[in-house]
Parts: sequence; structure tokens; C-alpha cells
Amino acid sequence: MKIGVISDTHHHLPSVRKAIQIFREHQVEMVVHGGDWVAPFVPQFINGLKPSLDCPIHSVFGNNDGDVYLMLQMNRSLGWGIEFHKEIFEMAAGGKQISVYHGTESLITDALIRCQKVDAVFTGHTHLALNKKTNDTLHLNPGTTSFIRGTQTLDEATVAIYDTAHNAAEIVRWTRKEVEP
Repeated sequence: MKIGVISDTHHHLPSVRKAIQIFREHQVEMVVHGGDWVAPFVPQFINGLKPSLDCPIHSVFGNNDGDVYLMLQMNRSLGWGIEFHKEIFEMAAGGKQISVYHGTESLITDALIRCQKVDAVFTGHTHLALNKKTNDTLHLNPGTTSFIRGTQTLDEATVAIYDTAHNAAEIVRWTRKEVEP
């Protein structure tokens, strides 16, 4: 099973559109968002593209998700079908156990990886793509689609494609020139 992993979209819609295009090209069967949608119009935008994606979407919330109540209310009333979780959740997919956590506390992230109770830990928060195995646990951070890390402007945006069959992932990169006029 292929899972599209995205985080820290921070309302950069042209880049979100590119991420969805990449997920379609890789024929992902699920999308996991690691938090920091930032504004309710981002999930609404993704929902508008969802018919062409045609797969379930799961998400945790991050430390910059402004109006969580409105996002949950709109998800329910407009039928987005996004399964929102709080800050952390575990799921089984393609025979693998996966923890999803925004990543705001490195001690929690490290504990999830070191405990070796899951096959993969998906995080976000740092805006830095990471694809690293520790023993048998994969730590995957898809980076950001926003082209920003703190006060620094980035040259590229990233998402990840996770393959449950191999417990491995690929980081997919693109430049601002590819998505902005």
C-alpha cells in the first residue's frame, strides 16, 4: 500500500495542488497529513481536489492550526470526509503499525521511535524532510509544502510516498518555479 504523507501546508495552495498531483501520479491509497493546515480553507481546497485523488485522508492537528473548531465543523457539515485526530494517533495500514504525531516535542518523537512498537512514525513540525530508519522503525517527516522554515525561505517543497510493503519511503521535491507563475 502506498501512502501520501504531507505536513505543514501552511496555506500555500499552489504547492498543495502540486502535492495532490504527485499523490495521484504515485497512485496512493491513503493520505496522511501531519498537521499545521493553518486555515480551514486548506482542507476545503484539498476536499475540492479529492474526487481526483479518491482515497481516505487522515490528519493530526499541529501547533499552528488556528481554528480547529471551525475545521471540524466544516468537515462534518460539508462532508469533506477527512478523519481528524487530535495531536497523535496510531493506525494499521497495509500490514504496518504507524504512529502519526505533529512532532512538537522531540522527547515524544524519540520515545515513539525508540519503543519499537510501530513500524513507522510520521511527524511534521520541523519543515525538514527526514527519511531515517532506527532499528526497524522508520521515522518519516515529509517536510513542508510552504517553502518556509522559521524565518528562512526554502528553495524546495517536499512530500513523501510511504510504501508499506517495504516499510520505506521516498521524499518527492519540487521548486517554487514549478508551482508559482
